[in-house]
Amino acid sequence: MRKTMSWCAVLLFAAACGGAADGGAGWTGTVVDSAGVQLVRNSSQPVWGDGDAWGFEEVLTIGEAAGDPDYQFGQIAGLDVTSDGRILVLDNQAQHVKVFSPDGTFERTVGKAGSGPGEFGPGAALLMVGTADTVIVPDAGNQRVNVILLDEGEQTSFPLHFEEGIPMRWQMSNSGVLVAHRRALNLPNQEAVDVDLIARQAYDGSIIDTLATPPRGETFSFGGGLPAFHLFAPEPTWTLLEDGSFVFAMNNEFRITVSDLDGNVQRIITMPHESILVSDEDKQIITELIMRLMEQQGVPPQALDMIEQSVTYEDYFPAFTQLFGGPQNSLWVQRVGIPSDMTPDERENWNPMLDQGSDDWDVFDAEGRYLGAVTIPDRFSPFSLKGDLLYGVWRDEFEVQYVKVLRITGLTGTA
Repeated sequence: MRKTMSWCAVLLFAAACGGAADGGAGWTGTVVDSAGVQLVRNSSQPVWGDGDAWGFEEVLTIGEAAGDPDYQFGQIAGLDVTSDGRILVLDNQAQHVKVFSPDGTFERTVGKAGSGPGEFGPGAALLMVGTADTVIVPDAGNQRVNVILLDEGEQTSFPLHFEEGIPMRWQMSNSGVLVAHRRALNLPNQEAVDVDLIARQAYDGSIIDTLATPPRGETFSFGGGLPAFHLFAPEPTWTLLEDGSFVFAMNNEFRITVSDLDGNVQRIITMPHESILVSDEDKQIITELIMRLMEQQGVPPQALDMIEQSVTYEDYFPAFTQLFGGPQNSLWVQRVGIPSDMTPDERENWNPMLDQGSDDWDVFDAEGRYLGAVTIPDRFSPFSLKGDLLYGVWRDEFEVQYVKVLRITGLTGTA
């Protein structure tokens, strides 16, 4: 699971200590059954005490700042793991996939830059491993989704029809269920669609069933010419848990719904939340960083001025940044990072493409009870979880990227 927020992707695209299993003596929330749905109301008091929170230890690093090109990365856009532990890394800059053994030894490269069969365009921005180690790589630039049978050496694809909606997010469950989130373009002179579509898809692109049709996020819109961006607008946010449960929320309130993949609501999780105002300083920091990144990517000055004029802000930050399915069917909820709270050094090294939220994540157990917070290593973006191993990308002070594998510690005997 990657640390992302849809506004930035779109912009640059145009658990507990012992006793927690039964609630624990420290849990101060309530559970109410309403027509078969559990309403889990948490307080802000965590179950974990000092020293109880899960931690992280590094078990593997892949990458070199200089030296063997097989171990160098330009811009890692996707990362996942096969059933036998091989690590697949999609490099958006090199436009290929590198395959590493479970111990981090380079094995081979799959694909190359281009638009033909077996090739990847600059819009290839995600990699997922599904049933029978089928590799799925959405490629917006080539307007298709690549389907790779890694061991057979075969590659097919199915088209991406943007008139059916822009892909906002994809995720693959541990059991190989592919879920996609689409948003209608709502171009001028077209009938507006005021809902998004989140649906299960087959590996040929066909929709199996609809999971949700939430209110359309308003982070971006098209009124002719360049799109307009309204940062921190309420957005539908979702993830899949280890057991395949579908977790959904609008990110402007702390009210999270957990359903099975047949759409049956199992529980609703709430926790108190204090709204935080987006200050003028926050707006200035974010706008300047976005413009700097766009300039570095070669956007001409005239276009930069137009883009800056198209950016506005919601009055308040979201209640959280993103959702993530953690170990033992836990749910992790990423806290929002506040730019004005950063030190000057942190601002200098902040990358809005990768550092969307805080390093702190609130953790809820399999029953929705608040355990406490975990803090992932600084400059680490999680992509995939397999058992107690968290696979992600870490950047050094020179923005050189590495693949890191972290073991989540403290899980023994927990919920």
